[in-house]
Amino acid sequence: MGLSQNGPPAIEFAGLTKRFGTFVAVNRLTFSVPAGSVFGFLGPNGAGKTTTIGMLLGLIEPDEGTATIFGHDVRTDLPAALARTGALVERPSFYPYLSGRTNLRLMARIAGIDDPKRIDAALEMVDLTARANANFGGYSQGMKQRLGIAAALLLEPDLLILDEPTNGLDPAGQHEIRSLIRDLASAGRTIFLSSHLLHEVQEICTHVAIIHRGTLIASGPLAEILAGGERLAIRVDRPEAAADLLRRLPVVRGVEEQDGHLLVDAPVDEAAALNRALVEAGFAVSALGVRESRLEERFLALTEARRGEG
Repeated sequence: MGLSQNGPPAIEFAGLTKRFGTFVAVNRLTFSVPAGSVFGFLGPNGAGKTTTIGMLLGLIEPDEGTATIFGHDVRTDLPAALARTGALVERPSFYPYLSGRTNLRLMARIAGIDDPKRIDAALEMVDLTARANANFGGYSQGMKQRLGIAAALLLEPDLLILDEPTNGLDPAGQHEIRSLIRDLASAGRTIFLSSHLLHEVQEICTHVAIIHRGTLIASGPLAEILAGGERLAIRVDRPEAAADLLRRLPVVRGVEEQDGHLLVDAPVDEAAALNRALVEAGFAVSALGVRESRLEERFLALTEARRGEG
C-alpha cells in the first residue's frame, strides 16, 4: 500500500480552535501531516491532543478553523474523510467472554464488511492469528491494544490514528505496539500517533508536532526539530576554566558540564574555531564531537521558551 507524495496531505489543520466556556483547549492549530509519514503528535497530558483528535474524527465540533483528511473537510464531508481512516482512541472495548475473532466479526458486521478475509488479514497484521479464538478477557493488555488496532484496520485504511496506544502498558506491551506501528508504516500507511512519551516518538516517528496548552510550538520532520538542539561535546583538561573561556566567545550561547564533557551551545560549524581557541589558550582538548539532541531536551527547551513568552 503506497500513497502518492504529490497528493493532498493525509491531515491538514488550519486555525483549528476549541473552547470549553472560557477555557481554550485548542488554539488556532495549523500544521499538516504528509502522506506516508509516521507523525508524532506530542504534548503533556492535558495539552489538547485528545480534543484535537476528537475534532479530526468528527466527534467534537470545532469553534473555528478546519480539519481535512486527504483533502476532505471533516465538517462538511465526514463520510468521505473517514472512508480511508482507521482510529483507536483511548482503550479498546470488546466483549470479554467472546474470542478476538468473534469480536472482530461483530465489528465488521457493524461496519458493513462481509468479507471474512478482512478479519483474517487484520489478525495477521497485528500478530494475533494464533490467539484469535481465545477469549478477549484472557488477553494481556498489549494483546488487547493489538486487537483494537486490528479493528481499526478492518476498513483497510490509508490513515491510522492512534491516541496514546502504549499508555498503561508494561515495557513488553509497549515494545509490541511500537514494533507493530513500524510494520504498519512500512506498508505505506500514514500513522498519526498521539503520545506524551517522548522517547517513544523519537524512536518511531519521521515527523512531529509539539503542542503546549493547546498551542502549536513546533512542527516538521523530526530530524529538523532535533537539529535545533545539537550541541558540541568537548572533553578538555581544567573544564571550569575552559568553560569560562568559551562563554566569552560571541558564537557560544551557553556551556554546561555533563558526564565529564563540556556541552557547548554553539553552531556545529564553529567546532574547529572553538578547538583552536582552547588550544591557543593552553588547554588540552582530548575529544570534540557533536552531541545529538534528544527529543526530551528539545521539548523542554521549546516549552520553557513558550512559558517565558507568556
